[in-house]
Amino acid sequence: MQRLIRLTLVCSVVIVASGCAGVQSRIVEPEQRKQLIERDIGEKIDSEQPEQAIQRIGALRRESLFDDALLDQWHQQAVERLAELLRSAVEEDDYRVAVGRYRSLETLKRTDLVPEYSLPSLLLDFAQHQLEQGNDIAALHTLLRLPDLAVLDDEGLQEFSDVALRNNNRYVLEQLVALYRDREIDAAQEYVDFIDATPSASDLIDGTATVWVNKGVRLERGVGVPDRVIGSGFFIDKRGYLITNYHVIQSEVDPTYRGYSRLYVRLPAAQDRRIPARVIGYDRIFDIALLKVEIDPEYIFSFTEIRSLEPGAQIFAIGSPGGLENSITSGIISATGRRFLQLGDAMQVDVPLNPGNSGGPVVNSKGDLVGVVFAGIPQFQGVNFAIPSYWINQFLPRLYEAGEVTHPWLGVAVHENSNRRLEIVYVAPNSAADIAGLQAGDVLTDIGGWKPTRIGDAQTVLLDMAPGELVSVQWERDGTEMDAILALSERPYSPVEDLLERVSAEDLFPPLFGMDTDNISTNRWQQNYVVTRVYPGSIADETGLSERDPFSLQNWRVDLERRIAVLQIIIRQRKAGFLESGLQLASYLELDNFL
Repeated sequence: MQRLIRLTLVCSVVIVASGCAGVQSRIVEPEQRKQLIERDIGEKIDSEQPEQAIQRIGALRRESLFDDALLDQWHQQAVERLAELLRSAVEEDDYRVAVGRYRSLETLKRTDLVPEYSLPSLLLDFAQHQLEQGNDIAALHTLLRLPDLAVLDDEGLQEFSDVALRNNNRYVLEQLVALYRDREIDAAQEYVDFIDATPSASDLIDGTATVWVNKGVRLERGVGVPDRVIGSGFFIDKRGYLITNYHVIQSEVDPTYRGYSRLYVRLPAAQDRRIPARVIGYDRIFDIALLKVEIDPEYIFSFTEIRSLEPGAQIFAIGSPGGLENSITSGIISATGRRFLQLGDAMQVDVPLNPGNSGGPVVNSKGDLVGVVFAGIPQFQGVNFAIPSYWINQFLPRLYEAGEVTHPWLGVAVHENSNRRLEIVYVAPNSAADIAGLQAGDVLTDIGGWKPTRIGDAQTVLLDMAPGELVSVQWERDGTEMDAILALSERPYSPVEDLLERVSAEDLFPPLFGMDTDNISTNRWQQNYVVTRVYPGSIADETGLSERDPFSLQNWRVDLERRIAVLQIIIRQRKAGFLESGLQLASYLELDNFL
């Protein structure tokens, strides 16, 4: 059964049960508000949320409720608490939190409070800790986050070179061997030989697996048929960890799923053997999951940071189309930068792919992993998509930490205009951006010291951060530059679905359909609007809507199963001589324009 949210047009009736006294009781006097704010800030400082306190203090500076001396005092207390929590995180070996809190202090320009630490030293300690925990793969990815690998001493250089070698990580080893050359040190011959070698097709196949999800039996026309989900996967860790798509194993972790579900993998060398597997971590937004099986794989793949993926480059996909294991298909990259995901982008490939290929590796002619298969369009032959590996690098270590990977957000939807500027079209209520005072119409000019000109640029900056971190943001409003420090919050999986529970449908017309509207009248049976702006390239623009077009809202429907929002209107378009016509606009709920 499809889950639907319908908003029918009826007149609103307000019932006041307690009269004027009831209304007055909801009014907060200034002194009472001051006490509530003071208590809230004190609680945030005393707890583990000094970043939230700092953001709130910054917002209070725009008011006249408290004097600057008191706000300065609170700010200093919050910053000192932040430094204290950083030290505690290091003592507890919680380096991910420590790195985030150090970067927050960097944003505040107060790293003087922790002179014993630096970002490179914390990242190196983090990588060393991961090695001690036996997590080589996470350690290598943490190493790549260093601003400069030159901070490695010679002993560390050899240690991580050995780690890269034993984990087949050609990309990291290439960076480290280059460092040997810079220091005029001869790198071990085995390093050079590995970099120059190309894995064989049989090696690559040995590193893949068929992922099976047994969902029992389903009824079709009164007949029970086996319910199976088949996908592909590939090993990235000698301890038996492998990557696949989230949608392949969704029934294993989806709390709304109520049926039977059992997860297995099959190996190329033992196709008659089903090996039980379990889900370790997953990312719904990027459609990626990390599985664990109790075997030692024959071959492991390693993610790369290769970004020079040009259309026309030859690639190969390995997987189990239709359950047919050990299949290799070849093709080219047809296009890059396709925006099919809420975050990041995808590359379009013409490699023949079929159901069962989902989650399989995409490699280049050297055998380097450059992407993960995630979707195809059945109606069109040779139109398929893969997630570039450099996007997955951003969060791969967090997949090992179990559960769902979370990402931060500012709480805004933006439009990428023709001047290569990011204009805010919507600000989510109570989000970090809302607290900081950003408004629709503002133009983002700087996020954390980076000046994004594309949505993907801004998303890359934010993906390197974590919920709770402080980030500096600058924006332009009517020619005036403004700035604030925001405490990033956790991004909902579907911002639109989350917002629909808190705001009216018309508030979401800008991010969903790309149009601003004004409500001009409301009666018992309908709501009437006029279009005040249409954003170029948006759904409204492609549908032919233009400014000053009046319309009445007939129906608004959100289909949670198909993940779409549908707007049905009666409109009198200026371009059509104001002749009345019916239009339907539809948008996916998983939008790519939220930051």
